[in-house]
Amino acid sequence: MKTETRKVYQCDHCGKWMLSAGAMARHEKGCSQNPINHHACFRRCIHLKKTIEHTWNDDMPCDITHFACEKTGHEMYSYKFEKAAGFKPAYTLGLIRMPLSCRFYEAEDGYVHPFSD
Repeated sequence: MKTETRKVYQCDHCGKWMLSAGAMARHEKGCSQNPINHHACFRRCIHLKKTIEHTWNDDMPCDITHFACEKTGHEMYSYKFEKAAGFKPAYTLGLIRMPLSCRFYEAEDGYVHPFSD
């Protein structure tokens, strides 16, 4: 029997374990439970406009989601776009990252955010 003692790394946000510090750093940056990824827009803001473009990529069907704020007119992207394989900041040209908080935020009628006071 072989026994090995190794360093393991745990995500500060979700508790996931990994053996590589670099892989854990990438995971933490894109972790859905990381507070820097809690966009105000996704808390059912009435100004968020979501459209899905159905297209083909290398002869495979592909859906591309576009987000826009009807109040400010900005086209936006979420943290999930940053997690995508091969992400380069140049892909966001003309887009802004969804804000964590927004002065124009208005929730849908009857929606109460689970983490609100």
